[in-house]
Amino acid sequence: MNLDNYTIDELVKLKNEITSKIYSFEDGYFYICNVRSYGRNWKDKSIKNPHTLQELCYQYFGEDGIVDVYTNNPDLNIENYGEVRFIPTEKDFETWESYQYLKNFIPHWEAELIQWENRDNLPFRERPSFGPMFNAEDIEKYKKEMSDLEGTFVEPVNLKKYSDDEEE
Repeated sequence: MNLDNYTIDELVKLKNEITSKIYSFEDGYFYICNVRSYGRNWKDKSIKNPHTLQELCYQYFGEDGIVDVYTNNPDLNIENYGEVRFIPTEKDFETWESYQYLKNFIPHWEAELIQWENRDNLPFRERPSFGPMFNAEDIEKYKKEMSDLEGTFVEPVNLKKYSDDEEE
């Protein structure tokens, strides 16, 4: 395609049309992107194909942030500083994410509760100033919820190859 005979306005219009086509193209897979940048975290589910996904991953390639990608595309091959993981369904992802949240935070909540209940035996400067967010009954409820979630999801599997020698 020879673009020499186009004006700059025509080229910009053509570029915008091409960009729109690329961003609106859907390949049939989902791409859940957890983006972490300068202390902010957000989830982007607007990505619909590997080309726009790669663009996002290049934007946050370690310097300005990190993108963790979860997809049901088993053949996804992108460059990414963060995780690239396969998960069969969005429901599996949501359930796994809830399970991981509880698994990570229940020990912290228990430690806060123990420290609060033992505050009279601590030196004054080490005593917690505020009570814990959850009481023992809340924590038990969350433990049961975590237990109920166990085994109800497929865990994400790493798709990222770290070297050319690595087996798939």
